[in-house]
Amino acid sequence: MIAQTPAAGGPSVWRDMVQLEILVPKLVQTAIVIAVASIAYRALTLLIGKLVNRQVDHEDPVEKRMHQQRAQTLGSLLGSVAFVVIFTIAGLTVLSNFIDIGPVLASVGVLGLAVSFGAQSLVKDVITGTFLLVEGQFAVGDVVRIADVSGQIERVTLRTTVLRDLHGVVHTVPNGEITRVSNLTKSWSRAVLDIGVAYGEDVDRVIAVMREIGAEFEKDPDWKPQLLGSPEVLGVDSFGDSAVVIRMMVQTLPQQQFTVSRELRRRIKNRFDSEGIEIPFPHMTLFWGDGQKPGTADPAGG
Repeated sequence: MIAQTPAAGGPSVWRDMVQLEILVPKLVQTAIVIAVASIAYRALTLLIGKLVNRQVDHEDPVEKRMHQQRAQTLGSLLGSVAFVVIFTIAGLTVLSNFIDIGPVLASVGVLGLAVSFGAQSLVKDVITGTFLLVEGQFAVGDVVRIADVSGQIERVTLRTTVLRDLHGVVHTVPNGEITRVSNLTKSWSRAVLDIGVAYGEDVDRVIAVMREIGAEFEKDPDWKPQLLGSPEVLGVDSFGDSAVVIRMMVQTLPQQQFTVSRELRRRIKNRFDSEGIEIPFPHMTLFWGDGQKPGTADPAGG
């Protein structure tokens, strides 16, 4: 009788290769590790969210906002760090079920040295991001100008800073490229208005009218909570080509300088119209020469 051997690639051969009685428990362990890591990350994210969203009791609205921004920024950072830590541990645990990771960990130093030469920008991003967060140069919700990009900070991680500009465009800036930050809403903001009036106007009267507008604006219950001081008219700031420029300013809550400026301009325009104060615009006067009138031919031209 001729003994039958299993065909190449038959079920028994594959069964011997994969050793199902060993592989199946490992796959189950892998699924459990991944599920536990996902649950842990989700729970930690919810905990961070609750800590970030809790109300901060403080009488000073500026201090209250700063505490809230700080909490949101740290929450964004902790979320990204938690993701890396939890799933790195889960990955090593899963890997240890299939291979001996001792030699792998021993070679991490050599591999890290090789990778470091190609990841210098990443290391720079992380180091810069750490200093930005520790120094508190900006926080989530601030309006900043970074290089040639301006917008509101939406998310901060150790590697990147994400901000959205006025047109809704999202910009992702690597932290390593941030060399200068202009924070437009740090602690408080200021609305500055340069109002031009005609040279023929009485500037003392104009300044008096603008001060009245500022006093009325400060007393308005809808706008007073957004102000941190009384509107000031500083006086004549410059002489323009066609206008005398008078400067007015007021300190506001962070990010409120834009709405306050628009409202003040609206009130100034309406009041100037009612007072007959001219707001000039560039115009051109043509000089036709002696003895000439518009539409008259040049006598020398025949």
